[in-house]
Order: sequence, then structure tokens, then C-alpha cells
Amino acid sequence: MLNDHLTSIAAHVIQIALTPVFLLAGTAGCLNVFSARLARVSDRVNSLFERVTSDDPDETRLLQLYYLRRRTLALEIAVLLGTASGVFTCLATLGLMGGAIRQQFREQLLLWLFGLAVFALMGAFIAFLFEMILAGRSMLRQIANDRTLLEHRHGSSRKNPSY
Repeated sequence: MLNDHLTSIAAHVIQIALTPVFLLAGTAGCLNVFSARLARVSDRVNSLFERVTSDDPDETRLLQLYYLRRRTLALEIAVLLGTASGVFTCLATLGLMGGAIRQQFREQLLLWLFGLAVFALMGAFIAFLFEMILAGRSMLRQIANDRTLLEHRHGSSRKNPSY
């Protein structure tokens, strides 16, 4: 009878522990996306930095570096909060396991840890949204600058044909 009761408790704890595991898997996927975007921004910064130091730095390139710096900050915040969410999720899972072993549930601690994990993940998503908005604005500004430059080049080549 006691063995059945312990088996029932263990099965219940495993069922409850699955929720944090799914949250942890989703958080890991988000961290993968954040770090991949951060690597792309880093590559772009390196590329622009080479042009700025080799050529005469123009305002457009400096403005791009400014946007990339803001995007980097947003992604770093997203990574930091996403990692904090993963840590809180792991702590909540450990709290579940520890509570099951000692036959005591610390509901308030679990609620706080799981709540902090969810809030940190929400913050990471907000930081990522901010980065995506910055990326979109920067891309639209670059498209407008390129279009103006192309129109200027085609306009001047039509006025002064070189045959």
C-alpha cells in the first residue's frame, strides 16, 4: 500500500515536472535564435568596421554602426533574460524534485521561480522584438539610401554619356 502511494506521488511529480521541461526546451530554441542573430550582427559590424577604417568614414556607415550597436544591446538583453528564464525553470524543476524527496511542497517558492522564468522569457521576447524593429528600420533606411545612390548614379550617367 505504501509502495503504491509512493509510486503515485512520483508519477504526479514527473507529470508536473514536464511543464518546466517544455518551457526549458522552448527557451533553448529561443536562445539559439538570439545567438544566431547576434552572430550575424557581429559579422555585419566587422564588415562595416573594415570599410570605416579603410575608407573615409561617411555618415551612412556610422549610422549603420549606431543601429547595429543598439541591435547588439537588445540581443544581449534578450540572451541575458532568456538565460535567466532557463535558470529559473531549472530551479523550479529542482524545487519540484526536492519537494518530492522530502515529501514537502514549497508552493510559494515554486510559484516564484516559475513566475520569474516566465517573466524573464517575456522580457527576452520584448528585447528580441525591439531588435527586430531596429533591424527593420535599418534595412529600410539602407534600401532608401541605396535607391537614392542608384538614382543619382543613373541620373548623372544619362546626363553625361560616356561613349
